Amino acid sequence: MTPKSGISGALAACLVIQLLAVVTGCSEIGFGRQPEKADPNVYPENYKKDLLAYLKTHPTEMPNAREAAVSTPALKPFGAESRYVACLRASGPDWRKEKMVIFFSGRINQFIDAEGDPCSAAQYQPFPELVAELSQLKGKK
Repeated sequence: MTPKSGISGALAACLVIQLLAVVTGCSEIGFGRQPEKADPNVYPENYKKDLLAYLKTHPTEMPNAREAAVSTPALKPFGAESRYVACLRASGPDWRKEKMVIFFSGRINQFIDAEGDPCSAAQYQPFPELVAELSQLKGKK
C-alpha cells in the first residue's frame, strides 16, 4: 500500500482553499471592506433597565438605598465630543451619593462619581425601581 501523495496533496490544497473562502466569507474581518463605525451618541432607550442591571451586578455601589432618583439622558460635552449622560442620586441611612452615568452607543460606558457641574442642573425623577431591586437583592443574601 503506497500513498498517492499527488492526489491527496491536491485534494488537501483544494480543501484548505475552500475552508479559507468559507471562513473569510463568514468572518467579521471582511477583507477589502471598511468596518462600520458605531455611532457613539445613540440615545440609551433602556437606560433605566441598564442601570438596574448594572447595579444588580454591583450592589455595593448603593447599599441599603432608601431613596433614588434619575435624570433622563442628555447630551453633554466631553472635550471636543459629546456623550449621553444620566445622573443618579441615591441616599441611605447615613449616606448620599450622586453618580454620573456616561453612555457610548446606547450602553453604559462609565459609572462615576458626579463631581462639579455635570449633574448640578439635572432634573431628577423618582426611581423607586432601584430601591425595590436593591432591597430584593439584600433579601436574597
